[in-house]
Amino acid sequence: MKNIVLLVACAALFGVNVFAHPVFTLVSSEKKTIKLDDLTKAEAGRTLGKIEKFNLTFTEKEIRLVVLTGPEDDMLSFRIQGVRNPTLIVPTGTTLKILFVNSDADMHHDLRFGHVVGDFPVVPVVTDTTGTTRLNPKSEDETMQAEEIVIKTDSDGLFKYFCSVRGHAKGGMWGNIAVGVKPDGKMKMPTRPAAAGMESMPGMKDGEKKPDDMSNMPGMNQHGVQMSSVTNIGDPMNRESSGTSWAPDSTPMYAHMKMFKDGGMLMLMGNAFIRYTQIGSERAVSIAGKGSRSRVDAPSMFMVMYAKPISEKSQIGLRGMFSLDPLIQRGYGYPLLYQTGELFHGQPIHDRQHPHDLFSELAADYSYKFKNKNSLYFYAGYPGEPALGPPTFMHRASAANNPDAPIGHHWQDATHITWGVVTAGYSFGKVKVEASAFKGEEPNENRWDFDRPRLDSFSGRISWNPTKDLAFQFSRGVLKNPEPAEPDTHILHKTTASAIYSKSFDDNTDWATTFVWGQNYANRQYSNSYLLESNYTFYKNAVFGRLERVQKSGHDLVLDDAALEDRLFWLGSYSLGYVRDLVKNKGIDVGLGGMMTINSNPAALAPVYGGTTHGGWQIFLRFRPSKTGY
Repeated sequence: MKNIVLLVACAALFGVNVFAHPVFTLVSSEKKTIKLDDLTKAEAGRTLGKIEKFNLTFTEKEIRLVVLTGPEDDMLSFRIQGVRNPTLIVPTGTTLKILFVNSDADMHHDLRFGHVVGDFPVVPVVTDTTGTTRLNPKSEDETMQAEEIVIKTDSDGLFKYFCSVRGHAKGGMWGNIAVGVKPDGKMKMPTRPAAAGMESMPGMKDGEKKPDDMSNMPGMNQHGVQMSSVTNIGDPMNRESSGTSWAPDSTPMYAHMKMFKDGGMLMLMGNAFIRYTQIGSERAVSIAGKGSRSRVDAPSMFMVMYAKPISEKSQIGLRGMFSLDPLIQRGYGYPLLYQTGELFHGQPIHDRQHPHDLFSELAADYSYKFKNKNSLYFYAGYPGEPALGPPTFMHRASAANNPDAPIGHHWQDATHITWGVVTAGYSFGKVKVEASAFKGEEPNENRWDFDRPRLDSFSGRISWNPTKDLAFQFSRGVLKNPEPAEPDTHILHKTTASAIYSKSFDDNTDWATTFVWGQNYANRQYSNSYLLESNYTFYKNAVFGRLERVQKSGHDLVLDDAALEDRLFWLGSYSLGYVRDLVKNKGIDVGLGGMMTINSNPAALAPVYGGTTHGGWQIFLRFRPSKTGY
């Protein structure tokens, strides 16, 4: 358990910024929504400054400015009077009336003014600064969020304006403002981060020729570096989920990222829960003499991803996913009523969640983007995840605060660890088709080793993201000899469908909901599972829940009664939880939470479980990287 704490603590990144006394006073502010025509009218009424290179010089004591966020190929910048991040030179005692417009299609931004000492950290401190609130991205109907503020300058000197969203100012979204003084040649200027041969370009005007056409760079993003999906250069990063599956484009990301000058990108993500959990019922849930109905444990998942462009249209990617379950959970896992699947000491596991392998994914991929924005990719993993099912539960935003696996896991997304998989996919932008060949057998009970690879099973999936907030998928797979504990099951047909909704209302509020249907067909018997889960995050709080109904046979539940072996039973699991972040946006988020669960089974199973309704509960500390700025 100490290892968990140390590993998560090592992921924390902190930055300190020093601000002096307030030098700007906010007189008024008003939020607005505007269209392009409104913006044109506002720009017609602005005060025009004298442009000298990257300086805008004003002589008026009352100045009207329109401040826009940068264009798609340079999102981490401001545009004022067509100049990129200009130095504003204004007289003593000036009043600034500023209309700030977020014209970005997929990121939040704000505009702050203050006395900043030194370089910007990843998360700027906004104490003693003045400016707007964080504005939502442009909507699909081209409506833009705006805020009009009036501020007064209270002191002479050299100050800064900037965006306080995580990583934005550090990425170059800032400029200087000189009040009552003339800037000298020693003043530091904002620069565009270098990437793939590009040069820094302070004060560049719109329309000026750039050293390289950024729009032709692979996966160019808000930092001027690679922000495409690791799996496919044609997909946005926020769409990336487990394996090659899609999440909604608006899905929040909790990760640490590092950009390289050659256009490469490294991303670290994951989570860990240190908890006490207890389930109800009267059934003995030990396997091979191990485990009870309560346990102190720490489910965990850690992931590293790397992508590097190899041409203007192509890239390679590497993905690795790991879990400390073999060390902490050990072979018999944690108590989870009605959960089934896999073995411990040769015995089938029931009413417990099996541990995941130390190596859950080691995969490489190549992708290529065509001129019509379509793209293709090839993915190979040992282990890896085939094109079958929705994003795995630990990768879904709707399950981000829930420590438990779904009891329908083996009906929906259990193939996320497959010892040998190759996938080919083609994306049309909003629609993707893909097919996989993989090993159909579940991982063996040695969670530390590498199982023998095979490509004896097949699957296909079609994914559709009609809007940035929605992701749908339908998939079918044919698995050969899937369960070592079921030698009579030679072929398993698996069918899944899912719908995921993700909505970011502002920088502090997100809502994610997932519906999944999964069906298994084997030995002339169909069984179904249904899941609905949701997570609503607001500031430091989150409320989450999961509703499940799953059909499992007496054989799945490892019942001793031969008369119940092939009979199907509807089982229910209904959970509601809450978590409060004790530490947030400090490079690592630490949350204290709890969850209550009600389980239900039919009367036919009452002799086994000691009734038809059972309660369970848990308390936990959740660790994860802080949310990335976007």
